[in-house]
Amino acid sequence: MTVGTFAPGTAGRPWYVATALREKSRHLNRIFGVAVISLATATILAGCDGSNPDQFANETEGEFPVEVVSANFKPRQIIARTYDLKIAVMNTGDEAIPALNTNISLPGLGSTLAFAYRDPQPGLAQPQRPVWVLEQSYPKLAGTVGRGGAATASKRTFNFGAVEAGDTATMIWRVTAVRPGNYKLGYQIAAGLSGDALAVDAAGETPEGILPARISAVPIPTRVNEKGNLVPLTPSQRFQLKLQEESSSP
Repeated sequence: MTVGTFAPGTAGRPWYVATALREKSRHLNRIFGVAVISLATATILAGCDGSNPDQFANETEGEFPVEVVSANFKPRQIIARTYDLKIAVMNTGDEAIPALNTNISLPGLGSTLAFAYRDPQPGLAQPQRPVWVLEQSYPKLAGTVGRGGAATASKRTFNFGAVEAGDTATMIWRVTAVRPGNYKLGYQIAAGLSGDALAVDAAGETPEGILPARISAVPIPTRVNEKGNLVPLTPSQRFQLKLQEESSSP
């Protein structure tokens, strides 16, 4: 069954959409519960990362020219749906980048974790709360199998490894939206993990950017058409759904 849609053969039956939307709400609650547990685990692991500061002693120092070819994240999103954050970075220099990595943050929301905010309520056992939940096996590089973005000592930074001169690395984070609101997702590119290998753009600055995203709490009712494609309900179908819900209310 497709959550929030008409199943094949049920077109024109608005009660089905109402039932599916209720199922989606329960599904979202399960996602949020798993997300909080995942963030709690990440916070614990951050304290015992095991990173050795000497492991980057031989990392190449200097500035490494790059170009952010594209940075895409759907600006209008719906809660409980999955979206891809894609950032493509080209090595425009003459040397290999030692360790292309990207820091993901939600500026102003105080979280030390990617895709999260810090709840200011006092006494919370886990104040780090998700806005988006990172899907299993992500992030990764486009065209690769398995996880391609290794976690680092910073839980907002993901390491994608070396990038040869002239090559482009397309980094993908697949996330599910779990908290409504208006957000600004920030990203910053680096060429190494020691702090001595710097990525620079054509202006000699650190490549970074902000991608706005609005997460709506109201799902859009949809159906599956005769071709098996997911399409929004027409105004008349939405009206029928509203009448059906009103007639079924006590």
